Amino acid sequence: MLELRDKEEPVTDEEDERHRKRAKLIITGIALFVVLLLSILVRIAFTSRPTTNGLPDAVRAGSSEFDAYVPKLAFDEKEIIVHPNLIGMAQYEVRMKVTNRGDRTVNGLEMLGRIILQENNKIAAQNISVPIPRLKKSLAPGENMRVSVKIDAPGNVSEGEIKDVSAELKGLRFQ
Repeated sequence: MLELRDKEEPVTDEEDERHRKRAKLIITGIALFVVLLLSILVRIAFTSRPTTNGLPDAVRAGSSEFDAYVPKLAFDEKEIIVHPNLIGMAQYEVRMKVTNRGDRTVNGLEMLGRIILQENNKIAAQNISVPIPRLKKSLAPGENMRVSVKIDAPGNVSEGEIKDVSAELKGLRFQ
């Protein structure tokens, strides 16, 4: 509460101390807010997000090297997870386990995730994820790892309009 005083009336030590405590409390609150905001920004900046550039120097579908090695990679335990948010939109995540059954070490794996609509099999959204080398440096023969691709659904698409959420291998890079 704000009190008006005469200019001649001095401020008591008790009131002065109260104002200092209030000022310290306000400054502490602002400092905590700034620290929280900075930590959120740092987390966003360093969160591993799928890249839109893809994997450089990768072999792609149609090349003999890619087409010969794809059958040696097994994708199992596929699951689709929906991450809704507060504004009614959703992010879809396709998780699966990939096993290298071949004889070469894979040091680059590029996945393409897609949301396909029921109407005309139209692609509503897609995203690229590079789990190798982002999550793990390489995948040696006989090894396996969990991979995922996250796809943001467009705001104008409801869950009922979605026919399929899929992930496929788009590129490989070998050691």
